[in-house]
Amino acid sequence: MFFKKRMYTLCVLLLWLPITAFSQFNIKIGYTGGYTQASVMNSIIDQFNYDFNAKYNGTLDELQDRVKILNGLEVGVRYKFSNVGFELNWNSLSDKSDAYGALASGARIQSKWYTSLTQYALGVENYFGNFGYGASIGYRTVRVKTAIEGVQRKKSDVLTESGFTSKFYLLYEIPGEIVSLAIKPYIEVPLKDTNISSFNQRLYNQVDKSYISPQPIYERFMLYGISVILYNGPQ
Repeated sequence: MFFKKRMYTLCVLLLWLPITAFSQFNIKIGYTGGYTQASVMNSIIDQFNYDFNAKYNGTLDELQDRVKILNGLEVGVRYKFSNVGFELNWNSLSDKSDAYGALASGARIQSKWYTSLTQYALGVENYFGNFGYGASIGYRTVRVKTAIEGVQRKKSDVLTESGFTSKFYLLYEIPGEIVSLAIKPYIEVPLKDTNISSFNQRLYNQVDKSYISPQPIYERFMLYGISVILYNGPQ
């Protein structure tokens, strides 16, 4: 029995040593940015800018900006074995827009809007030399907040909705002795649409307290973007 246990332990070690010799664990950190068409949300913003002048007889000194480019931080870990890698990561992309103006009554409107997409994801990558491709499944939360007028650094939640996403990307990695650099152009597709009717409601309630938003209003927030990532350790 003792001999069998020793033989079993030896076999496990012989199998494990080649794996550890050719596998690697890395920490990653970097920048990620993305473009979203957000056609439904942006049509609401465009209509609001128009109605502020045409319907409510106001004047906007600065138009409410469209939501287009979001950027932020990405961090995570990677386990790489031969030409296959597994990644667990977190990223958060955000955008901010302001609107300033005055109604016909003389009342001033000053609003700040914050849109963010925060996600946890698990992915797998395949490598061919310095090139490769990958795919991941993630759980993303869409948030829209607005600044509370008269209170500094305080924001009010307008909407918070979560759902799964899928991401597909290409990659090019430049190896180094201390750190390596990876460039990853990607497309991210939500598997669930986001109901943004509360954003529409809150936006118009700034100038019209009796306004009632249609229900529901869905937006996809599909992303086309690029990540620039640093991995620690020799590659």
